[in-house]
Amino acid sequence: MELTDLDFKNLRDYIQGIIGLSIQDEKKYLIIQRLEPVIRASKCKSYGEFYLKLKSKIDPEIDDLIIAAITTNETAFFRDSHPFDTFRDKLLPILCDWAIQRKNKLYARRGPKINIWCAAASTGQEPYTLAMIILDALENNKINGLVPEDFGILATDISSQVLARAISGRYDNMEVTRGVAENFRQKFFKKEENSWVIDESVQRLVDFRRVNLIDPFTYLGSFDMIFCRNVLIYFDATTRTTLFEQFFQILNPEGFLLLGASENTFGVTDKFISQHFGRTIVYKKKIQTV
Repeated sequence: MELTDLDFKNLRDYIQGIIGLSIQDEKKYLIIQRLEPVIRASKCKSYGEFYLKLKSKIDPEIDDLIIAAITTNETAFFRDSHPFDTFRDKLLPILCDWAIQRKNKLYARRGPKINIWCAAASTGQEPYTLAMIILDALENNKINGLVPEDFGILATDISSQVLARAISGRYDNMEVTRGVAENFRQKFFKKEENSWVIDESVQRLVDFRRVNLIDPFTYLGSFDMIFCRNVLIYFDATTRTTLFEQFFQILNPEGFLLLGASENTFGVTDKFISQHFGRTIVYKKKIQTV
C-alpha cells in the first residue's frame, strides 16, 4: 500500500486536527507502521480512500482507532523514579500541610482537600503510583488525622482504550515487577493467575476521565499539582503555549507543575519559574507584581 506525499499530508493534518499531535516529515514511517493495520481493518484499499472515509464521518469509531494506534502509550510504575522520590520526600509533606490547614478551617470544603491531575495518564501507572505513595505515607506517618479521602487524583487521557485498561487496574507480570518494589507489590496488588490487580484502596483515590488536551480544559477545576510528563514533546509550539496558559489558570497559586525530563517552559511561556529538587525540576507560577 503506497503512501503518497498528498496522502501523508492529508492524514498528518487530520491527526493534528483531532489530537494535536505534530508529525514531522521525517516521521512518515509512523503513518505506515501504525495506521496501515487500521486501514486494512476498515476494508479500505488505499490511504486516499481511508482519508475520504475519515472526512465523511460515516464511521464515528474510526477516530478512536486512530488515536489508539498513533499515540505513544509508553508508561511504567515509578517511571524515572526521581520525580516520585521528590514527590514522596519533598512535595507530599507540603501538600499534607495544606490539607491540614484546609481541614482546620471553620467552613472546610467537602471532598478532597488536595487535588492532583495526571494529564495523559495512559494505562494508569503514573496516577496509581502517586496513590500508592500517598496511602503508604498516611499509614506510616499518621499525619494529623489526614485520611485517603483528603486526596483526589484525576487521571485523564484521550484514548478510551487505554482508559478502559487503566480503570480495570490489571497489569501483567513484567509491568509490575519492573517498577514496583516488593513491599509495594505485597501491599497494593493481588496476584490473579497471570495478572496483578491493584488494590481497591488505590483505585478509589483515582478518577479516570477522557480529556483531549487540545480542547479547553479549565472546566476541570483547580489543582494543587499537575503532572504532564512526556506529552508536550508531541505538540507544536502554538499548542504548547495554549496548554501552559491553561495550566497557569487552573494551578493553585502555590501549586506544582511537573513536566518530562526533556520538556521545559523555555521559549514558550514566562509565567512559571523553575525550582530544583536534585534531578527533579518543578515549575511554580510566577508571582504577579502590580
